[in-house]
Amino acid sequence: MGLSLRDRLLKLLCEQSESLVSAWDVPRIASLPGLSERLGVVRSALHGHIKILQEDGLIVTRQAHVIEGGSRKRTVIHPTTEGRRKASSFVEEEKPSLGEIIGTPPSLVEIVGREESMTSISNKVIEGESIILTGLPGIGKTAFVRSLANLLMNKGKTIRWMRFDSDSDVPIVGKTIIGEDSPTTSDAIIGMLPPNDIVIFDEIQEVHPRHLSRVVKLCNSLLKRGNCILVSRAPLPTGIIGESIRIEGLSIESARMILGDRVDDELGLEIASALGGHPLALGLWSPDDSLPTSSDAVKSFVQETVLDHLDSEAEKTFDELAISPIPINIEEISNSDRVDDLDDRALIRWHSDRMEGQHLIENVRKESWSEKHRQSLHSYLADWWSSREGPRARRIELHHRIGSNDSDLPSLLLSSLESINDQIPSAAAILVEDALEQHPEHNGLRSAAARVALDRAELDIASEHIAKLPESPEKRLLNSQLLRIDGDLDKANEEEEKALSELDDEGQLRYGLAAIVRKIDDNMPRTWSIEEANLLLQELDKFESSLPSEHELTPPARTASAIARFRIHLASNSELGAKKVLDRLTSIAGPRDPIVRRLRLRLDCANADENEITLLAARIEAEPEIVERCRLLHSLIDSQSQLSPALIAAFERSCLTPLPEHTISGRRLLAARWRIIARIDSANAIHALRESVHLHRISGCRNVADQLLADAHRMI
Repeated sequence: MGLSLRDRLLKLLCEQSESLVSAWDVPRIASLPGLSERLGVVRSALHGHIKILQEDGLIVTRQAHVIEGGSRKRTVIHPTTEGRRKASSFVEEEKPSLGEIIGTPPSLVEIVGREESMTSISNKVIEGESIILTGLPGIGKTAFVRSLANLLMNKGKTIRWMRFDSDSDVPIVGKTIIGEDSPTTSDAIIGMLPPNDIVIFDEIQEVHPRHLSRVVKLCNSLLKRGNCILVSRAPLPTGIIGESIRIEGLSIESARMILGDRVDDELGLEIASALGGHPLALGLWSPDDSLPTSSDAVKSFVQETVLDHLDSEAEKTFDELAISPIPINIEEISNSDRVDDLDDRALIRWHSDRMEGQHLIENVRKESWSEKHRQSLHSYLADWWSSREGPRARRIELHHRIGSNDSDLPSLLLSSLESINDQIPSAAAILVEDALEQHPEHNGLRSAAARVALDRAELDIASEHIAKLPESPEKRLLNSQLLRIDGDLDKANEEEEKALSELDDEGQLRYGLAAIVRKIDDNMPRTWSIEEANLLLQELDKFESSLPSEHELTPPARTASAIARFRIHLASNSELGAKKVLDRLTSIAGPRDPIVRRLRLRLDCANADENEITLLAARIEAEPEIVERCRLLHSLIDSQSQLSPALIAAFERSCLTPLPEHTISGRRLLAARWRIIARIDSANAIHALRESVHLHRISGCRNVADQLLADAHRMI
């Protein structure tokens, strides 16, 4: 026989560390809301049991600060020594978990009344099938699938869990279910997933329309592969392929169990029937509420019994959660004093230390807003977030600026877009698209949207934006980038040359040298012919001769040109030419200059024999600048036909360091990293090459991309 609710409560409390009894800050699981969620019953169902356990000397209660639970002290519960002794005597069959769960799973909660469905669906998944689950908000989809995941883990399965939110896109999916070193394209992500691991996608309806089609494509591929569970609010997003299983309300008998023994059976069954067995609605009901009638829909119950009972301050805090684009933590709420009240009423949904409103409650609340109230709320929160620092703050502020129809939106967005794109590229894409809906004639926003789309290799979106731009050198450069990614190199070069001829001095400085560097980078590691080298050296001569003598960018341009010249000499085995460039730079900057030091080390790497590898790898790892450290290490690896264990180990350590993948140089380095991974990891070589191809393409190196793609095809 299983444990009673009272015994399960005591057992759960005894999971606490004994040190919490005197702690100032305690976790949420020590509070009534946390306990009721984990046990899957309404808070009122625990009141009587807490009273009895306290009278028996098995628990104590006190006031303490609940972590992430507001500023006010709240009642928390701890087991006594006698309570721990008693709980240790409980005998309950426990199956050890043989598998693991990776990603962003929610806390495991106890559920009732789903045993038959649980068994049926788990059998299908174990047999390799994919499952699509839908249902109303609050019906218990996530709790059901989390319990299902636990059941599958007990059978030895590895679970990879992805919870979607507004900012989720394909690269974020990869980082969540594989890790920070995941590839960014759908094919590579799927290819690197162990085939027997089970992927769970939860809340796909939260994905922003900007990213939805590509996320749906990834989900469909995994559903087709098998071993995938997709969970969505009904109706399913457009494009999802497959039959869905709808999760309905609990049976009346099972729903009555959620209410506990605070109500008699007759009343409990009446309430369960009136609320349609809806778990969240049942969890919100308390004995102080009026008895729902059978004609009351869940929506009416939420409005009349839950929302109408909030005072103005609690309502304001809930509205702030409801209108946020992503979950936020307590320090990010403008007025957090009422968070504890909302938590006590079970109106908050927690994701680790971040929170959002329960979706059912949010939906009902939003329907009551006037457009004036919505805009006013956005305006207030935009001002609140403007006082906070960092890309995340700018991302949320700009969401609210868009919602408030702020007239300064274009300038505010464009001034912050680069920093947001560096840290949260998926959000940058969302913001610029949403801003364009309000300002469709703003060419600055249009150009930014095109650049963001090109960075993401979203050629359809980029093409649409570029077509709407007026004729200009900038449009030609964007179109050149689009054509190059798409493989039309002749047309791309033609557009680039026209753009360069139309640019002012500063533009020619920036883009002219960048074009030469791209041509250098767009070569596989090999020895160049003299003819190839001379062509690029002539371009450098022409570029240097055109440099204005008085321009502030001229000195750094000359340095960059010298580095490019050094690389060309090194690639064509002209050690003498490379040394001449290095000597010239040394005479100007001195032997301790960082650039001089790195070029000297690169020259040493090019000439290294196997006895010098370990020492050279150590010198490279001592390089403080991340990008340069990786560039040097890749150069050393490419110079060796056979890789020593020490060199492989150094490379694997370098892969733990993230690269600035939203810069051209960072993407090219990352592309080189994946190319080297393909060389080292034969099991994932094809998928690594595909990722390298993708990154080379979007960084303008189409020749290298095509050669690597041919290598991948030969492996298939």
